[in-house]
Amino acid sequence: MYESINHKMKDRLVVFTTKWHGSIYSFYFTQEAVNWRASWITHRNYHTRRCYMKDREYCEMVKTVTFITLIFVALPMAGLAAELSLKLGHVTPSGSLYDVAATKFSERLAANTRGKAEIIVYGNAQLGSPPEHWVQVKAGVMDFYVEDIGVASVVEPEPKNFDVVKAPYLFESQERFHAFLQSDLFKSMIGKVERANNLKYVSYLGDRPARGFSTTKKRATIPDDIKGLKLRVPPEPIFVAMYKAWGANPTPVAPKEVYTSLKSGLVDGVDLNMLDLWLAKYHEIQKFFMPIEYMMSGMGCWTSAKKWESFSEDVRAALLKSAQETEIYVNASLVKEMGEAEKAFKQAGLEIVHLDLKPWKEIAEKEVQKNDGKLWEKGLYDKVKAIK
Repeated sequence: MYESINHKMKDRLVVFTTKWHGSIYSFYFTQEAVNWRASWITHRNYHTRRCYMKDREYCEMVKTVTFITLIFVALPMAGLAAELSLKLGHVTPSGSLYDVAATKFSERLAANTRGKAEIIVYGNAQLGSPPEHWVQVKAGVMDFYVEDIGVASVVEPEPKNFDVVKAPYLFESQERFHAFLQSDLFKSMIGKVERANNLKYVSYLGDRPARGFSTTKKRATIPDDIKGLKLRVPPEPIFVAMYKAWGANPTPVAPKEVYTSLKSGLVDGVDLNMLDLWLAKYHEIQKFFMPIEYMMSGMGCWTSAKKWESFSEDVRAALLKSAQETEIYVNASLVKEMGEAEKAFKQAGLEIVHLDLKPWKEIAEKEVQKNDGKLWEKGLYDKVKAIK
């Protein structure tokens, strides 16, 4: 069945590596192996996926490796608990880009502290809604919260300047967004949020794909093509205003109800990025994706100021190093994941519509100017846009 099995210690875990039908599989075991639970990561074409036991041969291989682990390794590991155990929360499903970032951050911290510190990831809203995550991280009940940079506006005092990050076509490219993250203006905006909430912005964890929208029946190349179209749009004032200006009918739908709403025809399409379209399996229903790329963004990691101060200098350094390594990994993975998504769309019969962004930008720019000084501090949009 399998060609070879090797094992070693890595980040205080037992790692078994086996070659199986030409692919390499790494098995990570902890004391839970006693309960006959196992998971593995498949490495193929530089793309990482979570896989689970389903067919008989895989089950037999897992049982064999688990048995070896139990006898030779698992039982002696009982005393190898980390000295510092930390909780990290996010609200997106397993396998999402947030989950990839959180898992890699956890992995790198364990490696950079030689197993002395660990991060346990609670994804898929296990610790509550986004507002509940903010409450918990501010109180120090939850150690880290991973969220989109722009969502800092939720806990920002008026004026909510982080709403400007959601303004359409603010950044011409992801590189311009990165320049903003390194600017004094960004540091000033972050400082305002930190001081008002007893928070500490730890670091950037990686990019997110640019946003667009998908539809079930309508192929769109210009704004006139979506007139009257019912699109599920996130309840952000600037998003709603923008889609209305383009002629669409923004329709509120709870995230958990989007799939059924698309299937039933309650809505004609949904605003999201390409990876989320793939992960949520909306491509099973939708037939067109319009990459209008109106928003560049990324993920940030937050903790409480008091919690950050409680960490030793070594742990702080390890956290920052781990975050930098995570950003590099996530950004590299994003390119590969986008390629995988495009292949999946092609197989499913979903067309990625390549269009001229000029008419979309012209209308969006007018909406931005209308909201300048209302949704964020007047003149801030132009200041951010000037950063190169």
